[in-house]
Amino acid sequence: KKIRKPLKVTIPAGVDNGISVRVAGFGEPGKNGGPRGDLLVGLQVDSHPIFQRQDYDIFSTVPISFADAAWRGYQDPDTGWRDHTDNPSWYTDRYTYQIKGRGVPSRRNKNLRGDHYVTLVVQVPEKLNNEQKELLRKFDDAMKGKYKPEESEGKKKKSFKEKS
Repeated sequence: KKIRKPLKVTIPAGVDNGISVRVAGFGEPGKNGGPRGDLLVGLQVDSHPIFQRQDYDIFSTVPISFADAAWRGYQDPDTGWRDHTDNPSWYTDRYTYQIKGRGVPSRRNKNLRGDHYVTLVVQVPEKLNNEQKELLRKFDDAMKGKYKPEESEGKKKKSFKEKS
């Protein structure tokens, strides 16, 4: 006689494809009235649209605006990634940031965890209205000659001749 009932199975953190979880006492009945065997549940880990896994490390690509890249004030709600003071003064396109210890936990050692690598992709708008175009023109005019980091910090580099 088959009995159907819901079964709660705890899946340990850090599992990968092909791992089986043993559920004691839920297998076939034993011979001659013996105890039931164990149920083995095979696991298949689905892919995720944002996060990719490689061993214990997680990789993600996050689109950010030009303003977020310039301000460094970005925080992604999906990854929990935040700006840190040791980052460069602005983010460039395809800037990759490592978040230590935020990857997949090891199944064998609970103190070991992979890292999370977030790659920021600066989004450039495809269509701008007249107001946006004018604001960008004003921004560009304000930035003329100020693209070099040493000038934007108010420090002018001495030429080789001035140093002598």
